[in-house]
Amino acid sequence: MTLLCKCLGTANIQSNSNTAVQETVVTKRHDAPRYIYALGEQLIVKAPVINHTDVELFMLEALVGRMPEFFSPSADNTSGY
Repeated sequence: MTLLCKCLGTANIQSNSNTAVQETVVTKRHDAPRYIYALGEQLIVKAPVINHTDVELFMLEALVGRMPEFFSPSADNTSGY
């Protein structure tokens, strides 16, 4: 099993064991994590956000000189995530 959280943006994901099983995930802020299984009846299923927060998004965006799309200088940008 693989946990995928496309924290911000769009991605087409698919199962390696059955490439016909795929899904396009569009997310603005950790709102579409998925488990991708190697075997079973359902190969891609909704999952919870586990072991990461907005802090990682801020760090990754800073590496390329940007701020996350949801950033607002007047708001608490990390509450709830």
